[in-house]
Amino acid sequence: MQAKNGTLNSAPKKNLQDDSGITRGDFPDGFIFGTGTSAYQVEGAAAKGGRGISVWDDITLRTPNMIADGSNGNVACDVYHKYKEDIRLMKKMGFDSYRFFDLMAKSLARNDFVEFAELCFEEFGDRVKFWTTLNEPWSYTVHGYTIGDDFSNEDSAGNGSTVSQHSSQRGQRNLPSHRLPKRVRGFDSTTPTTRDTWFPVNDPATDAYTVARNLLLCHSAAVQSYRTNFQMYQNGKIGIVLNSSCHYPFDSTSQDDQDAVQRAFDFMLGWFLEPVIYGQFPASMLHYAKDNIVPFSDEEKQGLAGSVDWVGLNYYTSDFVAYEKNPPGVGYPADQHCLYSWVVDNNDYTLTAKQACVDTTRIQYHQDHLTYLLKAINELAFDVRGYFAWSYCDNFEWTAGYTSRFGIIYTDYVNNLTRYMKNSASWFAKFLRGSATTPPTLKTKQVEQDSERGSKKRRAA
Repeated sequence: MQAKNGTLNSAPKKNLQDDSGITRGDFPDGFIFGTGTSAYQVEGAAAKGGRGISVWDDITLRTPNMIADGSNGNVACDVYHKYKEDIRLMKKMGFDSYRFFDLMAKSLARNDFVEFAELCFEEFGDRVKFWTTLNEPWSYTVHGYTIGDDFSNEDSAGNGSTVSQHSSQRGQRNLPSHRLPKRVRGFDSTTPTTRDTWFPVNDPATDAYTVARNLLLCHSAAVQSYRTNFQMYQNGKIGIVLNSSCHYPFDSTSQDDQDAVQRAFDFMLGWFLEPVIYGQFPASMLHYAKDNIVPFSDEEKQGLAGSVDWVGLNYYTSDFVAYEKNPPGVGYPADQHCLYSWVVDNNDYTLTAKQACVDTTRIQYHQDHLTYLLKAINELAFDVRGYFAWSYCDNFEWTAGYTSRFGIIYTDYVNNLTRYMKNSASWFAKFLRGSATTPPTLKTKQVEQDSERGSKKRRAA
């Protein structure tokens, strides 16, 4: 994909043939390799350090039947106590960077985004050099306020009247009275979403467009604060992490389907990317959702435009898009070069427990993506600065509970949450440290079909 005249456009495909034998040394100098975790999924320590109740605490404890194994994140991987062990392990494997989310810090700030951001800058700025204001705001917006659960709806008061009126009660609309939401034409047909086991909306009155607008203004305010008060002496960078599928026309000969693909990108990636680059929403959104979107003021545009030092991308899959609502079709594997014009952030797939340690498929998955990423850098001149493998360790995988294992490190949920290297972890160690370097000496474990009896233990935690 590429930006042209202020609009995101699909880049032409090139025939990228797979090669083997790539090494870390093939990537540009300064290219960052990392791995990551997410706060609630790994931290545990639910009753430690004054941690408050998160949305997922509420979901898992109030409706455990919505989780595949009835589990929760009360203990998770206990990274709260094991973080030093985990960081040492990452370093031994050769990773440059650790991407993490901190749930504990949230308990120290009031429900104000900028205050929370400034607290993080003050407390961790000497160690954190790449800040993320928002992670997947599209997911939060769509799953939280369109097809999701009852998320918090508080926003910063901001700078005077340029920020939508503060609301602390879900269901209270932030739009001016003459711009109250109406049905959005074409939203369902032009914005494909993954209909998974998300929770039903309790109150559809809250407008997703207003939520997205407020999130972007919070991002802008946090970036302004960092650049004004912290960046000059902390020497860090600040950006945003977005998510997107790679969309293809269901019928490549149909102009309607091709146009729908562009709208799908606009209503997913462009919704948050164009404002932080150009200071405005995509033109198609302003056209199709004109009764629901409040355009940014000149002052807001000025604050938003260029409000990123870098952009991260989480991507998971690709799909077909058609103009008709609910067209027949099939899934499509994640495209290996369509989205590489953005920074690749999180990328992984899931395996069952019995396959977890002998994860040859995961190795091939990352090897293939790194091969195509390198070709995108060398042959298409894409400016990509890093690749983060998701995730560092097996963890609480949202509605799948502990039944899905994304990690390159195996977490033994039954025996003291001991970490074991999967084959993929050994592969990364070899890739990152060089073929002539012996991977770090760590424990390994063969996972048998019936090795885990931990679901009852996790539910009782």
